[in-house]
Amino acid sequence: MAAITTTAQMENNYDRFIAELTALTRKYGVAIQSVGGVYLADQKGEFDKLTYNADITSGDLYPNFSEN
Repeated sequence: MAAITTTAQMENNYDRFIAELTALTRKYGVAIQSVGGVYLADQKGEFDKLTYNADITSGDLYPNFSEN
């Protein structure tokens, strides 16, 4: 598998996201296990309309990249 090319800003955003995700996990008691399931935005605002489809019974959490 090819390595993902990142920028310093992407890496900074990822680190900040992980810090906030950790705080949310502690606050709500919900932890996420994911392997290879990370998408990185190339441009600011790229995920402005992103939502999540979540199925609590299966534990599946999928980003919805719909343009709606």
